[in-house]
Amino acid sequence: MLLIHLKTAWRHFCRNRVFSFINVVGLTIGLTSFLLIALYIFDEITFDRFHQNAAHIYRVVEHRTTPDGKASKLGTTNYQVSASAKADFPEVKKAVRLVDLGRANISTPANAHVFYESLWVTNSDFLQTFDFELLAGNRQTALQAPHTVVITQETAQKLFGTAEGLGQSIKVDRDSIPFLVTGILKNFPVNSQFSFNLLFSEASIINMTDVQVTNDWSSSNFATYYLLDSRANPQIIATKLNRLVATNRNKEDKDQSQYILQPLKEVHFNSEGIEGTLGKTGSLTYIYVFSLIALFILLLACINYMNLTTALFGKRAKEIGVRKMIGASRKNLAGQFFSEAFVTTLLALILALVTVKTLLPAFNAFTQKQLELSPNTDYRIWLGVVVLMLLVGGIAGIYPALFQARLKPIMLFKSKIFVGKDSISLRRFLVVLQFSVSIIMMVATGVVYRQMQYVQTKDMGFTKSQLVVIDINSYQVRRAAGIIKNELAKLPQVKAVAVSSRVPGEWKNLPKVVVNNSLAAASQTQEMYFLSVDEQFLPTYQISLVKGRNFRAGSLADSTAVLLNETAARELGITEPSEQIVQISAKNFGGSPEPLAQPYRVRVIGIVKNFNFQSLREPLAPMVLASANNPIHLIDYYTVRIAPDRTAETIKQMEAVLHRVDPNHLFEYHFLDNQWRLFYQDDKIRQTIFLAGAILAILIGCLGLFGLATFAAEQRTKEIGIRKVLGASIPSLVLLLSRDFLKLVLLASVIAFPVAAYAMHQWLQDFAYRITLSWWLFALAGVTALLIALFTVSFQAIKAAITNPVKSLRSE
Repeated sequence: MLLIHLKTAWRHFCRNRVFSFINVVGLTIGLTSFLLIALYIFDEITFDRFHQNAAHIYRVVEHRTTPDGKASKLGTTNYQVSASAKADFPEVKKAVRLVDLGRANISTPANAHVFYESLWVTNSDFLQTFDFELLAGNRQTALQAPHTVVITQETAQKLFGTAEGLGQSIKVDRDSIPFLVTGILKNFPVNSQFSFNLLFSEASIINMTDVQVTNDWSSSNFATYYLLDSRANPQIIATKLNRLVATNRNKEDKDQSQYILQPLKEVHFNSEGIEGTLGKTGSLTYIYVFSLIALFILLLACINYMNLTTALFGKRAKEIGVRKMIGASRKNLAGQFFSEAFVTTLLALILALVTVKTLLPAFNAFTQKQLELSPNTDYRIWLGVVVLMLLVGGIAGIYPALFQARLKPIMLFKSKIFVGKDSISLRRFLVVLQFSVSIIMMVATGVVYRQMQYVQTKDMGFTKSQLVVIDINSYQVRRAAGIIKNELAKLPQVKAVAVSSRVPGEWKNLPKVVVNNSLAAASQTQEMYFLSVDEQFLPTYQISLVKGRNFRAGSLADSTAVLLNETAARELGITEPSEQIVQISAKNFGGSPEPLAQPYRVRVIGIVKNFNFQSLREPLAPMVLASANNPIHLIDYYTVRIAPDRTAETIKQMEAVLHRVDPNHLFEYHFLDNQWRLFYQDDKIRQTIFLAGAILAILIGCLGLFGLATFAAEQRTKEIGIRKVLGASIPSLVLLLSRDFLKLVLLASVIAFPVAAYAMHQWLQDFAYRITLSWWLFALAGVTALLIALFTVSFQAIKAAITNPVKSLRSE
């Protein structure tokens, strides 16, 4: 029986090529969209979940409150939080410590293949807690001995020209002793918070830094993870940890701290506001939104199949009647319709898998993922594909099967097919649903696009175009800053040169300092961002000086002078800069403030206009701009404003200038405006997904509307013929057939507008600087949907209106 059903389904498929083609295309689009988004979502929700003991691994997070009530959450802790916990708590099986010591010069002993890389230091528990694949080396001992390092495949290839680097040595410019490669790690997967190329053994830390760890109970330098016993209660461990730290912490530390254990599986989606979080974080809200988009697009494709199959019903009425007369049961007919749905779904699924395979490289480049669809793909994905085919085939076939199989033979032979109000209402509801989703996604696309345009064109308080930022990667290049600036300024295409410790749009950690104005009426400490700059910083970045003066070139007295932005001046109660004394008592390079050996007393000589140095998601914060010759932070960058032409030649000339000072200096640069675009890269991805979803939803919705219009025209064939005989014009008949459908689109607009307005208002709240929702965006989306629907319905309406009425009436 099944074979007969499949043969009949194939004949029906071939007999109605146009409708079958539309069905297959619609389902293929729906399935392709669903599979791509599903792969993306699966990758996100499996973030850090591939470790065997993932359910028992926890990150230690510190909730800290200062004496003046400022609260913060830190994803880093002190050394003893891990060392003492492992020693004192039997429930803690492993305790992982990770610390980033910054970038260093890496090379082979022969000084070949030199490059800069971040130095990550960890203890031996790292490889025994996390299941990253170790291609070569011993997982138990690779990170135990001093001067040992574990590297990734990628790093081995860069250093040695091969992934087989076990037993080789590498040089680090911070240590005179070479490091032995004791392990080769497979490159870290994208869906992991860990992403580094070098892991040095903790026993090597004393040779790379002056950090004292033995009595460290108060710093925030180490990312810390516990592997707990399967029977351990994390809340009890956190309580014991808080008691341990409170007992041993320096009594002079007035900050209040409370430690919690955050499950590893929650880190990716629940790290908002936690400083020091490793890797990229995700958003559960967008996972829900993308899931709804995928489900809606797939559902719209299934709805189309129902509508188009219903539209074809008039042509199959006698076929179904004959089958019933010769003994076909309702069950047999339902099986036939389900077979047709599954054949169509199978063809669409095959095409969708081929399409997904073709699109994945571009999709991966776009989303910065490593998604794949191959025999090696996670079995859960393939299981999902099978379930998906069964569900889609079932959903697409259930309405035709139940409706068409229940009719009596006498009605089928007379072609007097009564379509109940419930059936009509259901199809109209589905059309309204289709266009509501389409309009919501059109509005979302428009709002995201306008917001992205706004953040790209907003006045930032400085000019970011044509700025080349050059990294300072050696002591010689930093020490010779004056000479290098003069040489760079002589280049014909160079307009200005400045040095600074950080730059606006900084991708590294932007330090803060604790500041107070002792002369103010209400003296209070304030935490402010800190930049070391020279006298050319303001003109190079084209930042306006509102009051006072700039630094003077070569002035030793200005080494104790600072500029404030308008926000900092307001918070310190300074309206006119007149060399007021401001005291900087502590610095904070991430984590908690560290008191200076002695307070840094500086004079306020000027106030600069506020400029955005962070993403526009963040409000303007107070900032202190100190002279480059200060004891808190050394310069790290040259910023060069260049002319827009002959850029490549100018870059080569700048590289030559630095190499004349230090021939071994690795020349690294980037354009500042490109760095700012990275702030909104995820938003650009979402914008594209919304746009693609809107286009697909409209396309599929139009296919469904076409099917419904075809069905309506067939049901009203006699009415149209009579109206034409009585003198009705073609435009009036087109309006008659189109009017009901346009009403449905208008209803969809009424439903979609408030939903879209609420959703996009919530999204815009993430930005401190944002657009306002304009009425014309909603009107444009509604009119676009209306015109698309009118074009779709008019095609079928015109075809019905120009039919010879004699032929229409004879067929009745």
